[in-house]
Amino acid sequence: MIKFLFGFLLAIIIVITGVAAFFGLVPGLSPLIGAGPKDLLVRFTPEDSKAARDKMGTQIITLPANTPISDDFKLEGKRNAEIDMDSKELTAHSNNRPWKNYPVKNVQIRIHQDGTVEGSGTLIISKAMPYAMALGYSQSQIEDAMKKYRIPPFEVPVYLIGKGSVTNNKVTITTNQLKIGAVNVPKEIVNQASSEAESVVEDLIQKHNQSFNCESLTFSDGKMHFKGQLPEKEYVIGN
Repeated sequence: MIKFLFGFLLAIIIVITGVAAFFGLVPGLSPLIGAGPKDLLVRFTPEDSKAARDKMGTQIITLPANTPISDDFKLEGKRNAEIDMDSKELTAHSNNRPWKNYPVKNVQIRIHQDGTVEGSGTLIISKAMPYAMALGYSQSQIEDAMKKYRIPPFEVPVYLIGKGSVTNNKVTITTNQLKIGAVNVPKEIVNQASSEAESVVEDLIQKHNQSFNCESLTFSDGKMHFKGQLPEKEYVIGN
């Protein structure tokens, strides 16, 4: 479910669809490669990981290593779900993804009492293409985007803070700040990318509507609240 939620997928989408252009505008970005992501002081335990798995309830099935990228990430079945998750559970779930092409690591998600969400982690640019292909985009679409935005094949820390919600699969995103490494992305680029991110997330939901539906997704009182339908099974190429 994380792939469709405001969590760290939003950072990935924002960088790939809009802010990626910023890479080509910051000559001093290369020294930031290898730097660690911002520490949001969210620490999870094995108990948090188990609680997150139990709440999500989707069975993860590992595909063979030689599975074509275009066949990676398949959903099956559909069931009703109503879930509340706190920052530690969301962070645990985001870091326990047995998926070879999952393009982030060292993820932390903090939900504040007023519903503001912070996300930090390391974006693995080299996995962006297989990740996007697995989610249903063609190789030519992705290659065109990476060429257009001059996206380099390295890992880079990213951080964002903002608010978001989903009502009947309609996505609303407000990003207050986005940083690539130690560099603040200009507000006008962030605003444009946030608008594009809304469209991308809605498109992802539509592509997988046979197994996923979001009646409501909100953040308040330090928790994420989800109501809708989730897949019974998820097929991915394992690590």
